[in-house]
Amino acid sequence: MKKCILCLAALLLLGCRRPQADRAPEPAGKQAEATAVPAVSVTVAPATERPPVDRGSDPADERILGHCLSIAAELPHEVDLDGDGSLETVDLIPWTGGDEYPRWAVTVTGNGQQKRFETEVPCDTTWNLWVGDLDEDGAYEIFFHGDMASYDYVIYGFRSDLTPLLFEPDERAVRWGGDQVKNVFDGSIEGFEDGHIVIEGAVDMLGTHWGVRNYALGDDGIVGPVSTVWTFNDEIEAERALTVQRELTAYKAGVRKDPGEAFTLKSGERICLLAGDGCERIWFETEKGKNGVLLLTPDEENMWLIDGVPEAEYFAFLPYSG
Repeated sequence: MKKCILCLAALLLLGCRRPQADRAPEPAGKQAEATAVPAVSVTVAPATERPPVDRGSDPADERILGHCLSIAAELPHEVDLDGDGSLETVDLIPWTGGDEYPRWAVTVTGNGQQKRFETEVPCDTTWNLWVGDLDEDGAYEIFFHGDMASYDYVIYGFRSDLTPLLFEPDERAVRWGGDQVKNVFDGSIEGFEDGHIVIEGAVDMLGTHWGVRNYALGDDGIVGPVSTVWTFNDEIEAERALTVQRELTAYKAGVRKDPGEAFTLKSGERICLLAGDGCERIWFETEKGKNGVLLLTPDEENMWLIDGVPEAEYFAFLPYSG
């Protein structure tokens, strides 16, 4: 079954791969410190078109064009975020709300001011922080992700002035009506490649499966998907295969195309899930190497229906988590 990933690449032609994220642990003993510069709260503002900034030919700047580098191990970190020739300081500091539970706030200090964005990420979980010029406009972006609880990650993105970037909702949210853009995204950052953010997220289709998908930052300040589907990247082992317990109809089909020739999966067959679009289709390979796609309909009571029948009736066990 380990050849499934290669089969998916040939089938879907997505080109997604999974770089490893350098997640950083909480710095030991890091406490909130008094600062001599006034703090400025940041709120979400409408995205505006930004003119490119000429940063010259400094090799240190050029190496992160279209890319972001982790600064988690070197906080506070000094960098010329906006290309004006002066350094700003990027840092994380704890803040507490009414429940007095410490969470991380992202700060940018420079020109006599400290701008601050208070996240909901707890200080005692895993997190990472990146800086780089992802859209190659000469002004840097900042990205932060953290684990809310038990690998329940969220992502925040910012312009160089700490104005929040917005994330376009993907099909996972849209299918339940959550179709508004937000300044926080469900998932974790696995890396950056060719101007794209490689994001890992949970796809709840026929169980919970971890997939990767490429996203890009648009000129409008909105981060949206580039790849068509979530490619499942958790290691595929025989025990993860789903066992069919009732005959069901599958199709030979490519990405987003009309269903092709139908065929039947028989009771007792085992399938390995390869990818899902989060809203209606999931791709698989059988133990004999046959590829296909299942068509699903979302249902709030049963999660998913297949030909009007609850998904749980078709499989011996569906590995949902959470």
